Amino acid sequence: MNILVTVNYHCPGTGLLKIKSDVEKKTGFEYNFVLLNFYESGHAKIGAHEDDEPSLDQSVDIATLSLGACRDMIFSKKGCKSVRQALEAGSLLLMHDQKEWTHAIPPQPCVKEPRISLTFRRVWSSLQQSLDELERDYSIPPCKRLRRE
Repeated sequence: MNILVTVNYHCPGTGLLKIKSDVEKKTGFEYNFVLLNFYESGHAKIGAHEDDEPSLDQSVDIATLSLGACRDMIFSKKGCKSVRQALEAGSLLLMHDQKEWTHAIPPQPCVKEPRISLTFRRVWSSLQQSLDELERDYSIPPCKRLRRE
């Protein structure tokens, strides 16, 4: 089951925003979007894919925070041997080069516990670009800009 969660990070106050802030400190990137994936058990999987949607800012690495059960991720590139990496609870994985590499979470039936992954991304939208331009051009503090009276 995939659950899509978007975060308005301009006015912090939730636990998710604290996690986002910690991830940003560790990675050095700023994120404005998080995708939550829930894996009920080791039977849940995601096939090989690239995260190369046009709305993604490819200059910003995708950060995946793993919570719960340890699961493997397989990375593949044409002409290269696949690489398997265990994603343990609390691990933070950075991915770039989404144009050439695919990644997958294969089934692992022996895993009985659930896993959650929080995948932080930077997406471009006309609204986000407008907000960024306002902040840059007019030095408007983010929380003041979005506060409703």
